[in-house]
Amino acid sequence: MGRIFKSLFRRGEANGIKIFCLGVGLAIGLTLLAEVIFERSYDDFIPRLEDTYRVESNFLGKDNDGWRSYSQTAGAIAPGIKSYCPEVEAATRFTELMFGSPFQSEDNKVIRGKVLLCDSSFFDVFPLPILMGESPHTGLEKPGNVYISKKLLDVLGEGIIGHTLSWQENPKVKFTVVGVFGDLPENSHLPDLNMAVALSSIGWYSWDGRDNWIGNDRYKSYVRLRSGTNPEQLKPNIKKMIDDHVGEELEQAGLKLDYTLYPVKKIFVSSDYNRVMNIVFLAFAVIMLLTAMLNYILLSISSMVNRAKTVATYRCYGAGSKDIYRMILAESFLHVGILSLALAVLIIFGLQDFLQEQIGHSLQSLFPPQTIIICILVTLAVVVVCGVMPGYLYTRIPVTYAYRRYTESKRHWKLGLLFVQFLLTTLFVNLLAVIGLQYHTLTNYDAGFEYKSVAMVGLSNVPMAERERCVQELRRLPNVVSLTWGYQSPADRCSGNNVYLPDTKEQLMNVADMYYVGSDYHKTFQIPLVEGEVFTPHLQDTVTRQAMVSRRFVERMKTLAGWEGSAVGKSFFLSEHGGPLTICGVYEEIHLGSQMTEQRDERPTVMFYGDKPIGRLFIRFRQMSPEAMQEAQAVVDRTMTSQDKIVTSLGLEMNSLYVQLLHVRNSVLFAGLCVLIIALIGLMAYIRDEVTRRRSEIAIRIIHGASVADVQRLFLTDLLKIALPAVVVGALLAWKVGENILQLFAVKIELSWWIFTGCTLIVLLIVVMLAALLVLKAARVNPTENLKTE
Repeated sequence: MGRIFKSLFRRGEANGIKIFCLGVGLAIGLTLLAEVIFERSYDDFIPRLEDTYRVESNFLGKDNDGWRSYSQTAGAIAPGIKSYCPEVEAATRFTELMFGSPFQSEDNKVIRGKVLLCDSSFFDVFPLPILMGESPHTGLEKPGNVYISKKLLDVLGEGIIGHTLSWQENPKVKFTVVGVFGDLPENSHLPDLNMAVALSSIGWYSWDGRDNWIGNDRYKSYVRLRSGTNPEQLKPNIKKMIDDHVGEELEQAGLKLDYTLYPVKKIFVSSDYNRVMNIVFLAFAVIMLLTAMLNYILLSISSMVNRAKTVATYRCYGAGSKDIYRMILAESFLHVGILSLALAVLIIFGLQDFLQEQIGHSLQSLFPPQTIIICILVTLAVVVVCGVMPGYLYTRIPVTYAYRRYTESKRHWKLGLLFVQFLLTTLFVNLLAVIGLQYHTLTNYDAGFEYKSVAMVGLSNVPMAERERCVQELRRLPNVVSLTWGYQSPADRCSGNNVYLPDTKEQLMNVADMYYVGSDYHKTFQIPLVEGEVFTPHLQDTVTRQAMVSRRFVERMKTLAGWEGSAVGKSFFLSEHGGPLTICGVYEEIHLGSQMTEQRDERPTVMFYGDKPIGRLFIRFRQMSPEAMQEAQAVVDRTMTSQDKIVTSLGLEMNSLYVQLLHVRNSVLFAGLCVLIIALIGLMAYIRDEVTRRRSEIAIRIIHGASVADVQRLFLTDLLKIALPAVVVGALLAWKVGENILQLFAVKIELSWWIFTGCTLIVLLIVVMLAALLVLKAARVNPTENLKTE
């Protein structure tokens, strides 16, 4: 072993470079592999995961768009299914607490986190350990009770049981802490749960729809079936439940309703985005490990010229092929299994803040013991490959080379390894361009409304007098162009309501209901008006029954209700609003929320007039700048003294919809740079060996009048024979992978030839320039110096 350690410092073997490249490759490759394993293990903390299902609503309407599925249900569905279906062992429903945290304890400690309103069966279906306090079967039955997570307990202290937490959005609302549960694992499809409030508390701040059989579909419902139960067995009883409670209402409305059970274990992996990204990350992990491994082998082969005499001498003293293999494997184990792996661990922990930001969870959750074991096994596989392949070549060195120079170049091996490295580098660079352009397109596409110069601030639980005073003072700011308000942010998905005919009660279609907006809403967001006019605030007796609708609303009504001519002045009825509602204006189509295919909401939109500031204030600036935001924040602080409200950029909120894609782009950029550097190191080793092997040829050509350019052309011609096909194949693979990634987005770039041509030429240019510089240095050496060494 001492001899193996001494070999680290032998000249001409580039051991330091080999270890560094492998360390970088292992760090990135194993991290990406661990991320794939992490995503494949979602929800495995749930006992009997295979028997746990989410209840999904399925609607079929008159619009003949086919069955539409929703992951939420009305409040009575989960307990209803349990009462009708004896195969159900446990059932629960929960919903998020609107406006969320912060909360304040009696000793003025402020906590923030995700808050869910849960029924008393929540911990039956999702059995997080109850660390202290009373049983949830009783604790979550009483309004005003709350269970907190272990993470919050560490902040509030163990004496918090029995004390109250005040909701800062509405200080009159207080919750009593009655228990503590274990933290929810990070690999869960559930929202990051910090507080579980008794579901019966929902009436304190919102509509209590726990007993609704239809409508108010805000609840997530789950069931756990008895072992061995097929979900199909529940269908007859579910149909009976629907018929008993809403059958007549559905028939009158012309709707069909059904509920299906979707396996919880498939929720995360069934998402198109998660599925494709899982494959992409696995491919990137293999590429990084393969690139680093091939580079190690390439450098090992390059050092054969220096080591041939040593190996042949060992053969003279009786060393067999097994001994040579053992020696090379021992070196590989030291270089890869110890030093490179140690360097990889240091890199991972040194970049933990960056990595955690990109992957969205902690390194502790990324590398549990079972994943660490898999990473060690992968590293051992790399050790074997990095030892066996060079070992095979070393065993073929004849004994006679102990007495003369070793001249074989193993050129075909090196070119083959370079081919793969160039291919992978081109693949990464092209994918980086595709993902970067797609991210730029999503964050700059025309959503139908202008949002980049708009800031917003929430108004929940702010007294109306403070709201109106804030509006008046904000309007006085010289940098404010216009100001309005709206029930919700355009970055969020809207709730839905159904358009129906008053005589038959037949439901025509579901629309995205934007509820109430201010009179300058369309001006502030620069939404074009197709026909009619915006709300008329001074007509208070009629404006409350006026509605503005999108262009698609009118188009659908022409098909479904037989509308003809102008839509202005026509009336319709809408669930939750009643009617008749008269259309005063039609605006151009707007696209709310994310434009990812799975999340895109293409329903028509409708909005109503709100004469008082509600929901959120939207402030349009002449020029968006930090100074403008600070001025607006100062006004908000001065006028809304009852609540702490933060002015935020709507543009940043819209961009945050695609933060996952941004993280993928950053990961590809980082990994791509590492692949490029490793490939260039391999190229440098190849050029160095070729120059060394052919130095006499170079000298003779120079003596006979060849120019430096002629020598460069000689080497570059051979290199381009392998580089050109490699980059072309890499670009074609990137095209195919890019097509699959872009299927995830409703708004996407066009894969043009110039994207791939440009990126491929950049890679080729870098390769040619580096090779030309290395050959230039060799060609400028005095020819007699090269000939002396022969």
